[in-house]
Amino acid sequence: GDKIKLEIDADLFDETIEYKGSKESSFLAKRYLTEEESNFFGENYYIDNLEEYTTELESYKNKLTNQLKEISDSIFIKNEILDIENIVVYLKERKEKLSEYTIDIRTYMWKTQEIAKNYDFYNAMDSLNSDQFKNMIDNYGAEFKSILNEVQDSEFIKEAKDKINKTQENWISRKKSSDLVPKKGEKATDFTYPDQNGEEFSLSSFNNQLVYVDVWASWCGPCKAEIPSLKKLEEEYKEKDIVFLSVSVDEDKEAWLNMVNKEELGGVQLWANGWSKITKDYAIFGIPRFMLFSTDGNVISTDAPRPSSEEIRPLLDVNL
Repeated sequence: GDKIKLEIDADLFDETIEYKGSKESSFLAKRYLTEEESNFFGENYYIDNLEEYTTELESYKNKLTNQLKEISDSIFIKNEILDIENIVVYLKERKEKLSEYTIDIRTYMWKTQEIAKNYDFYNAMDSLNSDQFKNMIDNYGAEFKSILNEVQDSEFIKEAKDKINKTQENWISRKKSSDLVPKKGEKATDFTYPDQNGEEFSLSSFNNQLVYVDVWASWCGPCKAEIPSLKKLEEEYKEKDIVFLSVSVDEDKEAWLNMVNKEELGGVQLWANGWSKITKDYAIFGIPRFMLFSTDGNVISTDAPRPSSEEIRPLLDVNL
């Protein structure tokens, strides 16, 4: 019921948000900035000792508690204090576990976390060729192993090297899969899965029709967030020659069926039973993933716009 006036400098964003008419909103904005400045998983988390880190947590808690004095809503105050205390307890427990490691190991953890920020493997898979990508992976491993030389614990060194090697192997494998994905204009790789009634359908079952594929799962929040937009899209194009084909990677068949029935999902609903052929053939490492295939069974896009985007309708229209 508050009437709130909000002012913001779009260039600087959250640091400039000012509320009038809601002290609670102003507090929440300040709390967000305080937590951002505190950077609880930054260098202090890895390098400081437990006592120093605990002092920082108490300072954070006291700063926010003092700001709550400007607010009269007792329920809001109670909930915020409880939430802040829970966060402090959670962070302290994590720090206690981390403190069991020696300073050289904690330093390794901190430095490698910072180094990892310089490697955007997802974008590199698309922008680099195989040799360039391998060089990037090699550099990544070399940087990690160089810092590992500063660690004394032989057992940790062995585990860390195994983890580095596994990470490198996984990304090389992903790159190979990505390079094999059929490109725009090329013949689509077919797949076959059962629907709710056990009847099997393939991508090729819908030749001569435009096919918009949604790879999703009932446990995936972003996937579920697209459902209303997907329903709206299906309704708008129900008279057009287009098939809306949803492929679930749920391993729990009942969870998938329950979601299909509960949400009254339309189109053709198929169950892939986990990360199977479709995710391998189309190098799908995260969902939701939307793809669009032409009436002659060729690829239009293996990373098509989502139903909620402004780009999807023009893309459908130009290919119908």
